[in-house]
Amino acid sequence: MTPERFSELVAAYGGSPQRWPENERTAALDFIAANPAQAEAALAPAVELDDLLSRNRVAAPDGALARRIIATAPSALWRRTQLVWRCAGLAGIGLAGALAGALTVAVLLPPNSAPDDGDTYALTAFGDVQGDVQ
Repeated sequence: MTPERFSELVAAYGGSPQRWPENERTAALDFIAANPAQAEAALAPAVELDDLLSRNRVAAPDGALARRIIATAPSALWRRTQLVWRCAGLAGIGLAGALAGALTVAVLLPPNSAPDDGDTYALTAFGDVQGDVQ
């Protein structure tokens, strides 16, 4: 094990060998035995941090806190109502857009005027094919 890898291991898992990954624990302990000065330099800050963290205790929340959180949480009915209104709003926006588009096309495009020569059946989407029909 290299000194860099040992420092990374201690920084990631702390100064206690029980917390180190099993596949690297033996090599790390061998590194400590072979290089006690380098190992102590890496282990001292980690052991100090471990001690500091182990002394920190957070009190369990009381039942009043849980009741306040539950009391202020939105109900399932309120969430469903909000979802319905959001969906209705999106549908309304889509409908308004479709109507605006249809109105724009109806106003801006000229009306379709077919020739009044009695041969309107010969007109297709590809143009006047009357000349091809003989």
